[in-house]
Amino acid sequence: MTKFEDRTAAEALPGTAWLDSARGRGILGRLSDELVAALIRGAQRVEYPAGSVGLRYDETPKAAIVLNGTLRSFISYPDGSQATTRYLRAGDLTGVFAPRRPVLARGVQAIAQSELLFVAAERIRELALAEPSFAWALIEELTTVLNLTQRAMYLRAFATVRQRVVCAIVDRATASGALRVGQTVVGTQQDLAIAVGSVREVVATTLGSLKHEGLVDLRRGGLVILDPDRLVKEADAVVGGVG
Repeated sequence: MTKFEDRTAAEALPGTAWLDSARGRGILGRLSDELVAALIRGAQRVEYPAGSVGLRYDETPKAAIVLNGTLRSFISYPDGSQATTRYLRAGDLTGVFAPRRPVLARGVQAIAQSELLFVAAERIRELALAEPSFAWALIEELTTVLNLTQRAMYLRAFATVRQRVVCAIVDRATASGALRVGQTVVGTQQDLAIAVGSVREVVATTLGSLKHEGLVDLRRGGLVILDPDRLVKEADAVVGGVG
């Protein structure tokens, strides 16, 4: 269950400990200290346990900045399957700032314990109208979001299951830290199957092949990266010309 904390960021200043991880990248990294202070005034911090879902399609428009943790943004299809549109880490912006049209079933799911900073859509609108530098930073951030979403749709439409699995492994690992030998990527085979739009049995076979080739090792509840360079090379071969 989502834990709503009884506190706001109204009096917080940039550089406070809870904001540090997000301050150096994403939209906060594009803003002056004054604009960061204006943006977070009245914002609410919300913690999400691993596996919980937030920012559902039926919620009122709002923005959220990831303060810490790893999440995935997804859309759901009528048959119940999902497509992951992007992975989120500290500093990333998610949500919408106007009524959703068309109405799509979508949300964000915490892969690990995560914390988001929620900003009212009206606050985003006020700053965008009053501060050109904020409006431009928002355009740059949303362009990044659009490119990643288009990349995800390309993978879903044209990539093989193996290619989707490799890209998901690289994206998840990158979102949780620098891609490296020995890095653990948390998530069951079923979690990965949902994320790539497949079924567990097919993903299990794919992971078995990656293990046999020495790219990953399998662990209960996740996998360990053994050859990040080959994983990245394979992922880049799929999406290198996209974006």
